Amino acid sequence: MSEMKRTWIEGVEYSYDENEEYEKDGHIYCKTCHERKDGKILEFFGGKMICRIACHCDKQREEKEVERQKQLEIERLKSSCFSSRAEWEYSFENYQGEENQSLLIAKNFVKDYEQMKKENVGLLFYGSVGSGKTYLACSIANALIEQYQITVKIRNFSQIMNEMQKCGFDFDKNAYIESLVNTSVLILDDLGIERDTSYAKEQVYNIVNSRYLRRKPTIFTTNLSYDTIQNCIESVEYQRIYSRIIEMCIPIMVVGQDYRKQIQKEKLSRNKERLLSGGERT
Repeated sequence: MSEMKRTWIEGVEYSYDENEEYEKDGHIYCKTCHERKDGKILEFFGGKMICRIACHCDKQREEKEVERQKQLEIERLKSSCFSSRAEWEYSFENYQGEENQSLLIAKNFVKDYEQMKKENVGLLFYGSVGSGKTYLACSIANALIEQYQITVKIRNFSQIMNEMQKCGFDFDKNAYIESLVNTSVLILDDLGIERDTSYAKEQVYNIVNSRYLRRKPTIFTTNLSYDTIQNCIESVEYQRIYSRIIEMCIPIMVVGQDYRKQIQKEKLSRNKERLLSGGERT
């Protein structure tokens, strides 16, 4: 720890760090940016004290620390949000599909998030397997976390049921459900693959309905057609769930070739070239 040197400025005692500051013409300056560090003299409980002024270096250090804390918070939120580290990389910037309406809506949801939250507007991404629904949902999650530092979670109902059933007796299921209900934005992936049991469907409805009542935006992805959701002829339980979702969400059809196959094909092609060129160098 640096030893502080004492001096007098206009009759008031002032301490400064000789390693980082210097005295000149009755004032104290930063050795790096040469900005003045001593400020106004103030009355303080019958005595006097000199305020310290943040120089350019101090402000830079503070900005870096604020940014460091922000990045730590973003990492914490992403760890809580995603079950796979790979999903951290799903972003609008890395999107490789066509610049279509579903991408525009996803971006605008993030841009207008405060209004979406105020009006409790959610999204329902539906389309064929591999069309990019989950990628868009994860891109929204990453953008919301990075821009607003809010809690976002993405789960599918199979994960939720597994997490609830694999834990021990000390696991509070109600607290777990409450954590999903209370998160700022919840993304429920692959709607329709949940176990076809009354208990599972009841948990689905409880989460969806609770978020509706608390006016918290929810995003769904599903391989089901919108017609199937709108005109459900299955059990009353499914009708209750889908009716609530229709009330909560703007339906968005995601169209495109199998997104995952496209990414994998490009990955294999890229690495094949890398391995072949590496072989020639040896």
